Amino acid sequence: MRQLFLSFFIILNIILIIISLNFDVTINYLSYRIIVVAFTFLLSIVFILENARKSVLFIAILSTIIALIHLSLIIQSVYVNVYAN
Repeated sequence: MRQLFLSFFIILNIILIIISLNFDVTINYLSYRIIVVAFTFLLSIVFILENARKSVLFIAILSTIIALIHLSLIIQSVYVNVYAN
């Protein structure tokens, strides 16, 4: 079940990253993107600290890395739309 949750959030983050890179996403849906990143990051950290099996640990670390990449894209998007324009 943990692997299913983490896999779902990995896929969701990857889809949102692809949408962010392919389309000119402004501040639209920013709160949803932040909620997805925060929930994925916190859920992954909980599973890492829980000393889960190695497969869950690997997926949690991968999910954390993807969430951080998505967070960096959100920060870049906010910077471009608020300060650069």
